[in-house]
Amino acid sequence: MTILRVLAIVRWLAWGWMVAVVAFSGDALRQPVVAWLAVAGGLGLAIVSTWRLRAQPAALLGTSFVLTEGAYALALNVLDGVVFEPGHVFVTSQNLASQWPLIAAVSLGIAAGPLAGAAFGALVGPARWLGAVLNDFGPFDPKHGVSLLASALFYAACGAVFGWLAVLLRRTEGEIADRRARDEIARLLHDTVLQTLALVERRVADDDPQLARAARDADRDLRSFLFGGRSASGDDLRARIHQSVEQARARTASPSGARISVNVIDDGCRLPAADQDLLARAVGEAVANALEHAGAGTIVVFAETDDDGHVFASVRDDGDGFDPAALRTGHGLSESIEGRVASIGGRTEIHSSHGGGTEIRLWSRR
Repeated sequence: MTILRVLAIVRWLAWGWMVAVVAFSGDALRQPVVAWLAVAGGLGLAIVSTWRLRAQPAALLGTSFVLTEGAYALALNVLDGVVFEPGHVFVTSQNLASQWPLIAAVSLGIAAGPLAGAAFGALVGPARWLGAVLNDFGPFDPKHGVSLLASALFYAACGAVFGWLAVLLRRTEGEIADRRARDEIARLLHDTVLQTLALVERRVADDDPQLARAARDADRDLRSFLFGGRSASGDDLRARIHQSVEQARARTASPSGARISVNVIDDGCRLPAADQDLLARAVGEAVANALEHAGAGTIVVFAETDDDGHVFASVRDDGDGFDPAALRTGHGLSESIEGRVASIGGRTEIHSSHGGGTEIRLWSRR
C-alpha cells in the first residue's frame, strides 16, 4: 500500500514536469496539439491512480492498468521524436516521457514480477530509437547505440529490482500472517490442550509412566510445531534446564536408577541470560538432591513461562521425603536452590513429608 501511494504521488510529479516541458518548449514544438494530448493522457492516469488508490487499490496492480500505463510510457518515448523539431533527441533538452517509463517499469515489476518488469524496461531502448528515427535523426554513431542500450538496461534493472523486492515483501507478509494465525492457535491450545497434557504428565508420572511419556511426547511435538519459529530466548531456557538436569544426573551416583522427566514450556522467557542460568542451576541442584538423598525412582521437572516472560519451575520426586520445618544442614537447599532463586528476585516453596516425596517450586519473581 505504501508503494502504491508513492507511485501515485510520483505520477503527479511526472505529469507536472511534462506540463512544464511542453509549456516552455515554445518554437521547439512542431506538433503542440499532439504534445498536449500526451500531457492529457498523463493527467488521466494520475487521476485514475489517485481515485483507485482510495477506492480499489488492488486495481492499480491489475493487468489493464499496468499494461495501459506501460503502453503510454513507451508511446511517450516515441512521441518525443514526433512533437519536437528535428535535432531534439540525444541532446540535453528535456524528454516528453519524463519519468513515466520508470513508473511503468516499477508498476509492472510489482504487479507481474521481476521478469515482466525487466522485459518492459528493455523495450524503452527500442522506443527511444523509434522516437529518434521519427525525429529525423541520423546517422547513428556507436555512442548513440550505447545510449539506447544504457537506457534499456537501466529501466530493465529498475523493473527487475522492484519486482524482486515485491516478491520478497509478499513472502514476508505471508509469513507474518501465518505467524499471527499460529500465535492465535498457540494461545488457545496453550490454555487448553497443552496445559492439560502437562497436567496429565505430572499427575500420572508415578502411577502410569507409559501414559506420562505419551503425554510428554505429544506435548513436545505440538510445541515444536507451534513455537518452532520463536526467538531463541525460550529455546535457551529449555536448553539450560535440560543441560543442568543432565549435569546433575552425571555427577550424582544414583543407586536407584531414577527416571527423570523434563518438560519445559517455552512461550518466550524474558529473563536475562544470567538469571536463566541461575534458575536452571537451582533446578539442577533440586534434581541432584532427589537423586542423592531421596532415593527417588521418578523425578518430574516442569517449567513454564507466564505472559510476562517470568518462569515457574517445579521438581517433584517420589522419594523418602523429609520435614521442611526441621533444621537443615549444608548448602544444598538454602544456598544452591533458595539462594540462587532469591538472587534473581524470586521465591521458593518446599512441599515434602516423610514417605510422601518432595516437590520444590521455584518462581523467578515474588
